[in-house]
Amino acid sequence: MSLSARFGEALETLITLKSGDAIGVAVSGGGDSMALLDLAEAWSRARGVSVAPATVNHGLRPEAAGEAEMVAAFCASRGIPHDTLRWSGWDGKGNLQAAARAARRDLLADWALSKGLKAVLVGHTADDQAETVLMRLARGSGVDGLAGIPACTGGDIPFLRPLLGFGRAELRDYLIAQSIAWVDDPSNDNEAFNRVRARKMGGILADLGLTRERLLQTAEHMRAAQKVLKAEALRRAEQDVTTEGGDIVLARSLLELGASDTEPRILAAAIGWVGGEAVYKPRFASLKDAAEAVLAGQTRTIGGVILSSQAGGKVRLTREAAAVTGLETEIDPEAATEAGYLWDGRWRILPTSRQSRVAKGLRIRALGDGVLSCPDWRASGLPRASLAATPAIWSDNRLESAPMAGFSNGWSAIIAQDFLSCLVTH
Repeated sequence: MSLSARFGEALETLITLKSGDAIGVAVSGGGDSMALLDLAEAWSRARGVSVAPATVNHGLRPEAAGEAEMVAAFCASRGIPHDTLRWSGWDGKGNLQAAARAARRDLLADWALSKGLKAVLVGHTADDQAETVLMRLARGSGVDGLAGIPACTGGDIPFLRPLLGFGRAELRDYLIAQSIAWVDDPSNDNEAFNRVRARKMGGILADLGLTRERLLQTAEHMRAAQKVLKAEALRRAEQDVTTEGGDIVLARSLLELGASDTEPRILAAAIGWVGGEAVYKPRFASLKDAAEAVLAGQTRTIGGVILSSQAGGKVRLTREAAAVTGLETEIDPEAATEAGYLWDGRWRILPTSRQSRVAKGLRIRALGDGVLSCPDWRASGLPRASLAATPAIWSDNRLESAPMAGFSNGWSAIIAQDFLSCLVTH
């Protein structure tokens, strides 16, 4: 089977598309993503599906602008519209690589929503998968970590990885045969990064029998086990977890992290869902420390989420207001879609009036102390601290709408993905 045919088969197992649909492709300019773009464009053209490529420029390397221009020129030669998405959110704090990954995901999700795309394709390969499993082995990861990179990451916009069954070398051979150029990021040779060191260990480990194929086989076995564990977690969550607005309320028994996989799986997913980081799980040691403190009557914060005991043997998980301070989304009436505007990676904000009536200059920010301007906030049934972290519509410093606090004024707010779906898809 040709490489193109294999690609089509892989993509069709991940998504069903019809003529008139559109999908996004994340293209950095590297070999993997350029092959992805060419393969996706050929597959889509034959089926009446549109391809929308985008390049994220984090502004962290001087070469990045030129790489985005190279991708744009290639797309122009094919008659494909291309977008460059720029990130300017790095404040010098925390883990730069993690922040850049999260920014890339959020930028692409917002862009895809604004264009009405069905999904975004990203170019992770079999080599990326093997390197990921190797690094997670080194960290002592459990089943989820050793399951590797998922072929599909769910959410408001699915991220699909149809190249996980393709090797990096064969994709470059394909590009050479198609006379398609690509650029190599010099950071791919920087041994300051764990992934680069893992890549360079490949030959040594292969001599011991730990080949790429064996690592991929391990990931496959772990994914099979993961399905069983997720099914049990879903069954338990349906009994012991409820959502209230953007909060989660769960039974105290789910903080008793013993020998079972179920409790830590649910608790980690709940923290990720409330904290807007459904993709990344907190470390087990941090999870266990927080759980034990809350069971002892303390209040703890982890991943931007406050865990506190409630009456009736319950524990409430609330988004920390400080974690969303300064987080803004500009409301562009010209870019509005039926999907609305995404905020904090989890809320979708939609106008309930006609689009032509949406004013300019509005921004989505956390409600914060604005809850005091909402006379009916108590009727929501949510604690004031919970409402402070919910989305509100602002015009400069004037509160225009706080949908979760009983002050809708032409706007509504809904969760982009419910918790049970998140538990299954992540």
